[in-house]
Amino acid sequence: NINYLKLDRAPRYEEGWKPVLDALRNGEFFVSTGEMLLPEFRINGGRSGQTLAADDLSSAQLDATLEWTFPPAFIAIVSGDGEQVYQKRVSLKNREAFGTETLRLRINLKGRKWARLEVWDVAGNGAFTQPIWIGNK
Repeated sequence: NINYLKLDRAPRYEEGWKPVLDALRNGEFFVSTGEMLLPEFRINGGRSGQTLAADDLSSAQLDATLEWTFPPAFIAIVSGDGEQVYQKRVSLKNREAFGTETLRLRINLKGRKWARLEVWDVAGNGAFTQPIWIGNK
């Protein structure tokens, strides 16, 4: 597995490690084996590493862009409330190899403290995001 950093551009040598460390500190990366990619992931506009207001999230908007080599099998929306971890799977069957898709789903995150996304292909390769926190900003 490797970390894919979400940077606007490749850092210059003179900048040192600061842009890389800032991206890691802010959760602006995803982990992948390379066959599944998650270049975009948002819940109600918030990105990994950010904190969403704990308003009514019973119908939160999840947006994700997926890219894959092997056909995808499913996504899993993983979330927790501090006591229990929840997982909701959504099938991605009937998609061809070498594709890209932007998903838009309504999900229930009421009472949750964090949420992240996983995507898995038919060969068992996957990618996952860092959490989006839910609570006071």
